[in-house]
Amino acid sequence: SYPELEKRLKSHTRHLTLIRTFSAAAAVVLLCLSVWTAYLYMQPAAIQTISTLAETRSVRLPDGSSVTLNHYSSLSYPEKFQSDKREVELNGEAYFEVAKNKKIPFFVNTEINRVKVVGTHFNVCAYKGSNEFETTLIEGIVDIYPIGSDQVITRLTKDEFFGSYNGKYKKTTLPSYEYLRWKEGLYCFDDAPFNSLLNKLEKYYNVNISVRNLNILNYRCTGKFKEQDGIEHILKVIQKDHKFTYSINEEKDSIIIE
Repeated sequence: SYPELEKRLKSHTRHLTLIRTFSAAAAVVLLCLSVWTAYLYMQPAAIQTISTLAETRSVRLPDGSSVTLNHYSSLSYPEKFQSDKREVELNGEAYFEVAKNKKIPFFVNTEINRVKVVGTHFNVCAYKGSNEFETTLIEGIVDIYPIGSDQVITRLTKDEFFGSYNGKYKKTTLPSYEYLRWKEGLYCFDDAPFNSLLNKLEKYYNVNISVRNLNILNYRCTGKFKEQDGIEHILKVIQKDHKFTYSINEEKDSIIIE
């Protein structure tokens, strides 16, 4: 009958209208979610900076990597790493144990060089203004680049050391794990140039050291010192093998060596 057919046609039309309405609403919701996701992805992640003074400090990064900061050092990193890279910025010295993720490399940016890793244990020393950069690799592989360049300077494998001093490079096998015992409050130097040793002492104890007799910068030093003994004790021990004098101005946190 026609009335029955008309009734069925109206019911079918209402059904189609509801389907179209729900489909349009779902499309709008999906579009909004896509736009919101893209917006969140494009938003820069909030940056955290952890700094130390006369102490060491351990930091856990968003990806599970752990970092130990030495004295007067700072580490900046995002609250959440992006999906295609993990990147931090270091001023000072730090020991890294990076969580392995072959798809997302890990970068440590310093004033002079950039270190790229996948998952490894390594140490980086690069205080701003010192023109010195050192990386010690304990486990894994790292590539080192000049900051702002994609040209690899060198690749380190297990138990290798790389240093950059005023543009001059040095790469050797790691002489001893004693080098990394600053985490335990022990400073170890193995045939280190006196100038490099003084630069580190400046950073470790937050003092300014001036050298008047430049000839003593040719000295090389080997020794093991406790952090708690202080910088004056270290200088007195070195004096036993090398001739120099020093004076300390505690008010200005400065030392003059001659």
